[in-house]
Amino acid sequence: MSRSIEDLLGVRTRRAATGPAPTFSFLFFSDVRRDVSTAQKYQFMRDITLFADREGFSAVYIPERHFNEFGAIYANSAVVAAYLIPDTKRVRFRTAGVSLPLHHPAEVVEWWAMNDVLSNGRVDLGFGSGWSKADFILAPANYATRREICADLIPVVQRLWRGEAVAFPGPEGESVSVRVYPRPIQPELNVWLLATQNDAAFVQAGARGYNVFTMLYGFDFAALARKIELYRNARQEAGHDGATGIVSLMLHTFVHPDATLVRRAVEQPLKEYIRTSLSQHLAASLTRSAAAPGDVDEAQILDYAFERYFCTSGIFGPPELASRIVDEALGAGVNDIACLVDFGVQYPLVMESLRHLKTLVERYQ
Repeated sequence: MSRSIEDLLGVRTRRAATGPAPTFSFLFFSDVRRDVSTAQKYQFMRDITLFADREGFSAVYIPERHFNEFGAIYANSAVVAAYLIPDTKRVRFRTAGVSLPLHHPAEVVEWWAMNDVLSNGRVDLGFGSGWSKADFILAPANYATRREICADLIPVVQRLWRGEAVAFPGPEGESVSVRVYPRPIQPELNVWLLATQNDAAFVQAGARGYNVFTMLYGFDFAALARKIELYRNARQEAGHDGATGIVSLMLHTFVHPDATLVRRAVEQPLKEYIRTSLSQHLAASLTRSAAAPGDVDEAQILDYAFERYFCTSGIFGPPELASRIVDEALGAGVNDIACLVDFGVQYPLVMESLRHLKTLVERYQ
Protein backbone atom coordinates (compact mmCIF):
# COMPACT_ATOMS: atom_id res chain seq x y z
CA MET A 1 0.00 0.00 0.00
CA SER A 2 1.45 3.37 -1.03
CA ARG A 3 2.22 5.90 1.64
CA SER A 4 1.14 9.53 1.55
CA ILE A 5 3.71 12.30 1.38
CA GLU A 6 2.76 13.15 4.95
CA ASP A 7 3.68 9.60 5.99
CA LEU A 8 6.99 9.87 4.15
CA LEU A 9 7.75 13.17 5.81
CA GLY A 10 6.88 11.72 9.20
CA VAL A 11 9.19 8.76 8.68
CA ARG A 12 12.05 11.02 7.66
CA THR A 13 11.48 13.31 10.61
CA ARG A 14 11.82 10.37 12.98
CA ARG A 15 14.95 9.19 11.18
CA ALA A 16 16.43 12.67 11.43
CA ALA A 17 15.94 12.57 15.19
CA THR A 18 17.99 9.35 15.53
CA GLY A 19 20.41 9.53 12.60
CA PRO A 20 23.58 11.58 12.11
CA ALA A 21 23.31 15.24 13.05
CA PRO A 22 22.68 17.51 10.06
CA THR A 23 25.38 19.95 9.03
CA PHE A 24 25.00 23.69 8.62
CA SER A 25 26.92 25.81 6.13
CA PHE A 26 26.88 29.30 4.63
CA LEU A 27 26.25 30.16 1.00
CA PHE A 28 27.22 33.33 -0.86
CA PHE A 29 25.03 34.15 -3.79
CA SER A 30 23.53 37.50 -4.43
CA ASP A 31 24.82 40.66 -2.80
CA VAL A 32 23.63 43.54 -4.99
CA ARG A 33 23.77 46.32 -2.41
CA ARG A 34 24.80 49.65 -3.90
CA ASP A 35 25.45 51.47 -0.62
CA VAL A 36 28.66 49.53 0.10
CA SER A 37 31.82 49.12 -1.96
CA THR A 38 32.97 45.92 -3.64
CA ALA A 39 35.85 45.76 -1.15
CA GLN A 40 33.35 45.91 1.75
CA LYS A 41 31.39 43.05 0.20
CA TYR A 42 34.51 40.88 0.11
CA GLN A 43 35.30 41.84 3.71
CA PHE A 44 31.77 40.87 4.80
CA MET A 45 32.14 37.53 3.03
CA ARG A 46 35.44 37.02 4.86
CA ASP A 47 33.84 37.87 8.22
CA ILE A 48 31.11 35.27 7.63
CA THR A 49 33.70 32.66 6.62
CA LEU A 50 35.80 33.27 9.73
CA PHE A 51 32.67 32.88 11.88
CA ALA A 52 31.85 29.61 10.08
CA ASP A 53 35.36 28.32 10.62
CA ARG A 54 35.42 29.30 14.30
CA GLU A 55 31.94 28.03 15.20
CA GLY A 56 31.98 24.62 13.54
CA PHE A 57 29.91 25.21 10.38
CA SER A 58 30.61 22.64 7.70
CA ALA A 59 31.33 24.66 4.55
CA VAL A 60 31.01 27.89 2.65
CA TYR A 61 29.47 27.64 -0.81
CA ILE A 62 30.83 29.98 -3.49
CA PRO A 63 28.93 30.61 -6.76
CA GLU A 64 30.06 31.57 -10.24
CA ARG A 65 28.51 34.67 -11.81
CA HIS A 66 29.35 36.62 -14.97
CA PHE A 67 28.40 39.89 -16.67
CA ASN A 68 25.62 40.95 -14.33
CA GLU A 69 25.49 43.21 -11.29
CA PHE A 70 23.65 40.43 -9.48
CA GLY A 71 26.41 38.36 -7.88
CA ALA A 72 29.10 40.23 -9.81
CA ILE A 73 31.74 39.80 -7.09
CA TYR A 74 31.84 36.03 -7.76
CA ALA A 75 33.30 36.01 -11.28
CA ASN A 76 35.81 33.29 -10.32
CA SER A 77 35.04 31.08 -7.33
CA ALA A 78 38.60 29.71 -7.19
CA VAL A 79 40.01 33.22 -6.71
CA VAL A 80 37.46 33.93 -3.97
CA ALA A 81 38.42 30.70 -2.18
CA ALA A 82 42.11 31.55 -2.42
CA TYR A 83 41.34 34.86 -0.68
CA LEU A 84 39.53 33.11 2.18
CA ILE A 85 41.58 29.94 2.71
CA PRO A 86 44.67 31.37 4.49
CA ASP A 87 42.71 32.60 7.52
CA THR A 88 40.79 29.36 8.09
CA LYS A 89 41.55 25.94 9.55
CA ARG A 90 38.43 23.75 9.42
CA VAL A 91 35.64 25.01 7.15
CA ARG A 92 35.38 23.45 3.68
CA PHE A 93 35.28 25.43 0.43
CA ARG A 94 32.55 24.22 -1.86
CA THR A 95 31.35 25.59 -5.20
CA ALA A 96 27.69 26.08 -6.04
CA GLY A 97 28.63 25.70 -8.66
CA VAL A 98 31.23 25.84 -11.39
CA SER A 99 29.50 26.33 -14.77
CA LEU A 100 31.49 23.54 -16.35
CA PRO A 101 30.55 24.11 -20.02
CA LEU A 102 32.24 27.54 -19.80
CA HIS A 103 35.67 26.10 -18.90
CA HIS A 104 38.26 23.57 -19.93
CA PRO A 105 38.13 20.74 -17.35
CA ALA A 106 41.94 20.70 -16.96
CA GLU A 107 41.87 24.39 -16.09
CA VAL A 108 39.19 23.84 -13.44
CA VAL A 109 41.24 21.05 -11.85
CA GLU A 110 44.41 23.19 -11.89
CA TRP A 111 42.68 26.05 -10.06
CA TRP A 112 41.09 23.89 -7.42
CA ALA A 113 44.03 21.53 -6.92
CA MET A 114 46.00 24.61 -5.92
CA ASN A 115 43.29 25.52 -3.42
CA ASP A 116 43.15 21.95 -2.15
CA VAL A 117 46.87 22.15 -1.35
CA LEU A 118 46.56 25.60 0.22
CA SER A 119 43.64 24.44 2.40
CA ASN A 120 45.15 21.05 3.27
CA GLY A 121 42.36 19.14 1.55
CA ARG A 122 39.26 21.24 2.24
CA VAL A 123 37.88 21.59 -1.30
CA ASP A 124 34.63 20.16 -2.72
CA LEU A 125 33.32 20.99 -6.18
CA GLY A 126 29.71 21.50 -7.20
CA PHE A 127 28.86 21.78 -10.89
CA GLY A 128 26.06 23.20 -12.99
CA SER A 129 25.42 23.57 -16.70
CA GLY A 130 24.91 27.35 -16.67
CA TRP A 131 21.86 29.09 -18.09
CA SER A 132 22.54 32.75 -18.98
CA LYS A 133 23.19 33.25 -22.67
CA ALA A 134 25.52 36.18 -21.91
CA ASP A 135 27.81 33.87 -19.92
CA PHE A 136 28.36 31.76 -23.00
CA ILE A 137 30.40 34.39 -24.79
CA LEU A 138 33.13 32.42 -22.97
CA ALA A 139 32.12 29.26 -24.88
CA PRO A 140 29.43 30.12 -27.43
CA ALA A 141 29.40 26.72 -29.13
CA ASN A 142 28.46 25.00 -25.86
CA TYR A 143 25.17 26.72 -25.06
CA ALA A 144 22.75 24.45 -26.90
CA THR A 145 24.18 21.25 -25.44
CA ARG A 146 25.34 22.66 -22.08
CA ARG A 147 23.54 20.02 -19.97
CA GLU A 148 25.05 17.13 -21.91
CA ILE A 149 28.49 18.78 -21.82
CA CYS A 150 28.29 19.22 -18.04
CA ALA A 151 27.28 15.58 -17.56
CA ASP A 152 30.12 14.39 -19.79
CA LEU A 153 32.83 16.60 -18.26
CA ILE A 154 32.30 15.86 -14.56
CA PRO A 155 33.84 12.35 -14.91
CA VAL A 156 36.73 13.94 -16.83
CA VAL A 157 37.33 16.33 -13.93
CA GLN A 158 37.27 13.36 -11.54
CA ARG A 159 39.83 11.46 -13.63
CA LEU A 160 42.16 14.44 -13.80
CA TRP A 161 41.80 14.98 -10.05
CA ARG A 162 42.88 11.37 -9.43
CA GLY A 163 46.02 11.97 -11.48
CA GLU A 164 45.01 10.07 -14.60
CA ALA A 165 46.27 11.16 -18.00
CA VAL A 166 43.51 12.46 -20.28
CA ALA A 167 43.86 13.26 -23.98
CA PHE A 168 42.47 16.55 -25.33
CA PRO A 169 42.50 18.15 -28.78
CA GLY A 170 45.67 20.19 -29.24
CA PRO A 171 47.12 22.53 -31.86
CA GLU A 172 47.04 21.49 -35.51
CA GLY A 173 44.58 18.69 -34.86
CA GLU A 174 46.92 16.74 -32.63
CA SER A 175 45.75 14.92 -29.52
CA VAL A 176 47.66 15.88 -26.36
CA SER A 177 47.63 13.70 -23.24
CA VAL A 178 48.06 15.62 -19.98
CA ARG A 179 48.15 15.10 -16.23
CA VAL A 180 47.28 18.06 -14.04
CA TYR A 181 49.66 19.60 -11.51
CA PRO A 182 49.97 20.46 -8.70
CA ARG A 183 48.54 17.26 -7.30
CA PRO A 184 45.70 17.90 -4.84
CA ILE A 185 45.78 16.65 -1.25
CA GLN A 186 42.55 14.66 -1.59
CA PRO A 187 42.88 11.59 -3.82
CA GLU A 188 39.15 11.66 -4.65
CA LEU A 189 37.00 14.70 -5.32
CA ASN A 190 33.68 15.19 -3.51
CA VAL A 191 31.18 16.21 -6.21
CA TRP A 192 27.91 18.11 -5.92
CA LEU A 193 25.44 18.53 -8.78
CA LEU A 194 23.08 21.51 -8.94
CA ALA A 195 19.53 20.15 -9.20
CA THR A 196 16.37 22.22 -8.79
CA GLN A 197 13.19 21.79 -10.82
CA ASN A 198 14.41 19.03 -13.11
CA ASP A 199 13.75 15.58 -11.61
CA ALA A 200 16.22 14.06 -14.07
CA ALA A 201 19.07 15.96 -12.42
CA PHE A 202 18.27 14.35 -9.04
CA VAL A 203 18.20 10.93 -10.69
CA GLN A 204 21.47 11.58 -12.53
CA ALA A 205 23.18 12.74 -9.33
CA GLY A 206 22.01 9.65 -7.47
CA ALA A 207 22.99 7.21 -10.23
CA ARG A 208 26.50 8.66 -10.42
CA GLY A 209 27.02 8.81 -6.68
CA TYR A 210 27.18 12.61 -6.49
CA ASN A 211 25.87 14.84 -3.74
CA VAL A 212 23.10 17.34 -4.52
CA PHE A 213 22.76 21.09 -4.09
CA THR A 214 19.23 22.45 -4.42
CA MET A 215 16.87 25.28 -3.47
CA LEU A 216 13.13 25.86 -3.06
CA TYR A 217 12.73 27.31 -6.53
CA GLY A 218 8.98 27.55 -6.90
CA PHE A 219 8.09 24.32 -5.04
CA ASP A 220 7.49 23.30 -1.44
CA PHE A 221 8.98 20.76 0.96
CA ALA A 222 6.57 18.02 -0.09
CA ALA A 223 7.76 18.34 -3.70
CA LEU A 224 11.36 18.44 -2.50
CA ALA A 225 10.81 15.22 -0.51
CA ARG A 226 9.67 13.49 -3.71
CA LYS A 227 12.78 14.68 -5.57
CA ILE A 228 15.05 13.48 -2.78
CA GLU A 229 13.26 10.13 -2.84
CA LEU A 230 14.13 9.88 -6.55
CA TYR A 231 17.75 10.69 -5.68
CA ARG A 232 17.98 8.04 -2.93
CA ASN A 233 16.34 5.39 -5.12
CA ALA A 234 18.72 6.17 -8.00
CA ARG A 235 21.71 5.81 -5.70
CA GLN A 236 20.45 2.44 -4.48
CA GLU A 237 19.68 1.14 -7.96
CA ALA A 238 23.15 2.14 -9.22
CA GLY A 239 24.88 0.22 -6.43
CA HIS A 240 25.63 3.16 -4.13
CA ASP A 241 24.43 3.31 -0.54
CA GLY A 242 20.98 4.88 -0.83
CA ALA A 243 21.18 6.30 2.67
CA THR A 244 24.39 8.22 2.02
CA GLY A 245 24.94 11.24 -0.16
CA ILE A 246 24.59 14.83 1.01
CA VAL A 247 21.54 16.86 0.00
CA SER A 248 22.38 20.54 0.54
CA LEU A 249 19.51 23.04 0.59
CA MET A 250 19.94 26.79 0.26
CA LEU A 251 17.69 28.76 2.61
CA HIS A 252 17.62 32.53 3.14
CA THR A 253 18.49 33.03 6.80
CA PHE A 254 18.13 35.76 9.41
CA VAL A 255 17.70 34.55 12.98
CA HIS A 256 17.06 37.03 15.79
CA PRO A 257 14.92 36.95 18.96
CA ASP A 258 13.11 40.15 17.94
CA ALA A 259 10.55 38.97 15.36
CA THR A 260 9.56 42.55 14.48
CA LEU A 261 13.17 43.45 13.76
CA VAL A 262 13.53 40.35 11.56
CA ARG A 263 10.58 41.27 9.39
CA ARG A 264 11.67 44.90 9.11
CA ALA A 265 15.24 43.91 8.25
CA VAL A 266 14.47 41.35 5.55
CA GLU A 267 11.33 42.66 3.82
CA GLN A 268 12.81 45.12 1.34
CA PRO A 269 15.97 43.12 0.59
CA LEU A 270 13.93 39.98 0.05
CA LYS A 271 11.49 41.77 -2.23
CA GLU A 272 14.39 43.11 -4.25
CA TYR A 273 15.90 39.63 -4.35
CA ILE A 274 12.62 38.24 -5.68
CA ARG A 275 12.40 41.04 -8.22
CA THR A 276 15.90 40.64 -9.61
CA SER A 277 16.68 36.96 -9.11
CA LEU A 278 13.57 34.87 -8.77
CA SER A 279 11.18 35.89 -11.52
CA GLN A 280 10.53 32.21 -12.25
CA HIS A 281 9.92 31.56 -8.56
CA LEU A 282 7.44 34.45 -8.51
CA ALA A 283 5.61 33.04 -11.52
CA ALA A 284 5.47 29.62 -9.86
CA SER A 285 4.17 31.19 -6.65
CA LEU A 286 1.31 32.78 -8.53
CA THR A 287 0.36 29.77 -10.63
CA ARG A 288 0.60 27.14 -7.89
CA SER A 289 -1.62 28.87 -5.32
CA ALA A 290 -5.40 29.05 -5.47
CA ALA A 291 -5.17 32.24 -3.39
CA ALA A 292 -3.04 34.05 -5.95
CA PRO A 293 -4.20 37.59 -6.77
CA GLY A 294 -5.54 38.50 -10.16
CA ASP A 295 -4.55 41.54 -12.21
CA VAL A 296 -2.47 43.55 -9.79
CA ASP A 297 0.56 45.78 -10.05
CA GLU A 298 4.10 44.72 -9.32
CA ALA A 299 4.06 46.03 -5.73
CA GLN A 300 1.07 43.86 -4.87
CA ILE A 301 2.64 40.83 -6.53
CA LEU A 302 5.85 41.37 -4.58
CA ASP A 303 3.87 41.73 -1.34
CA TYR A 304 2.20 38.40 -2.03
CA ALA A 305 5.44 36.65 -3.00
CA PHE A 306 7.25 38.06 0.02
CA GLU A 307 4.61 36.82 2.46
CA ARG A 308 4.72 33.36 0.93
CA TYR A 309 8.50 33.24 0.89
CA PHE A 310 8.89 34.71 4.39
CA CYS A 311 6.50 32.19 5.93
CA THR A 312 7.43 29.01 4.06
CA SER A 313 10.86 29.23 2.40
CA GLY A 314 13.42 30.77 4.74
CA ILE A 315 14.91 30.53 8.22
CA PHE A 316 13.51 33.74 9.72
CA GLY A 317 12.67 34.86 13.24
CA PRO A 318 13.59 33.77 16.77
CA PRO A 319 15.40 30.40 17.05
CA GLU A 320 12.35 28.59 18.42
CA LEU A 321 10.27 29.69 15.41
CA ALA A 322 13.01 29.46 12.79
CA SER A 323 13.56 25.82 13.75
CA ARG A 324 10.19 24.97 12.17
CA ILE A 325 11.61 25.46 8.67
CA VAL A 326 14.78 23.54 9.55
CA ASP A 327 12.61 20.67 10.80
CA GLU A 328 10.63 20.69 7.55
CA ALA A 329 13.85 20.59 5.52
CA LEU A 330 15.27 17.71 7.54
CA GLY A 331 11.96 15.90 7.34
CA ALA A 332 12.08 16.15 3.55
CA GLY A 333 15.47 14.41 3.52
CA VAL A 334 17.89 17.35 3.53
CA ASN A 335 21.04 16.80 5.59
CA ASP A 336 22.99 20.03 4.98
CA ILE A 337 21.44 23.49 5.38
CA ALA A 338 23.25 26.19 3.38
CA CYS A 339 22.35 29.49 5.05
CA LEU A 340 22.18 32.40 2.60
CA VAL A 341 22.84 35.61 4.53
CA ASP A 342 24.14 38.03 1.86
CA PHE A 343 20.81 39.00 0.31
CA GLY A 344 20.78 42.67 1.28
CA VAL A 345 20.28 42.88 5.04
CA GLN A 346 22.51 45.50 6.68
CA TYR A 347 25.88 43.95 7.50
CA PRO A 348 25.97 44.93 11.21
CA LEU A 349 22.55 43.29 11.68
CA VAL A 350 23.71 40.12 9.94
CA MET A 351 26.82 39.93 12.11
CA GLU A 352 24.72 40.47 15.24
CA SER A 353 22.32 37.72 14.14
CA LEU A 354 25.02 35.06 13.80
CA ARG A 355 25.12 34.25 17.52
CA HIS A 356 21.38 33.60 17.40
CA LEU A 357 21.84 31.37 14.36
CA LYS A 358 24.46 29.49 16.36
CA THR A 359 21.87 28.99 19.12
CA LEU A 360 19.52 27.49 16.54
CA VAL A 361 22.21 25.22 15.10
CA GLU A 362 23.09 23.90 18.55
CA ARG A 363 19.58 22.44 18.81
CA TYR A 364 20.55 19.90 16.15
CA GLN A 365 24.03 18.95 17.33
